[in-house]
Amino acid sequence: MSAPLVPLIIEARRLLMLSQGALGEKLGSSRRTGQRWESGTVPSAGQLHTLAGLVYSHDATLAAQIASAGGTTLEALGIVPPPPATLDAPPAAPVLPPELLADTVVCAAAEAMNVTPGAIRPALLAAFRRARLVGLSLEAMEKALHAAPDERAR
Repeated sequence: MSAPLVPLIIEARRLLMLSQGALGEKLGSSRRTGQRWESGTVPSAGQLHTLAGLVYSHDATLAAQIASAGGTTLEALGIVPPPPATLDAPPAAPVLPPELLADTVVCAAAEAMNVTPGAIRPALLAAFRRARLVGLSLEAMEKALHAAPDERAR
């Protein structure tokens, strides 16, 4: 048992007004195992989860620390409800397949050139392929294309 866990168990036991052995039995172990928890034996994660539930009504902060030592949270254990979703948060954007996302780029280029997407697609494919082959990122390409003609020569 890690050193920080021993004080949590001692504090929880005292808060619940239980002996070491009674705590062991309360959490489904023997009296002797309950005594060992304060001298080096590690309670299971499930026992820590149960202990967090028992302690919560007396000390929510201690319960949260015990739940964390058991690898979870009070919310995940169902002891406290999760925080309400905020109305300010935008809904998650749907994940679109790369083909559909690429089509939006093709359509933007076609609109800029006043041509059909089918006419511009081969040119874009050639341009992106060459950029990838020479190690040019999209950001660097965009910056270079935005630069004034006299700045491109530098």
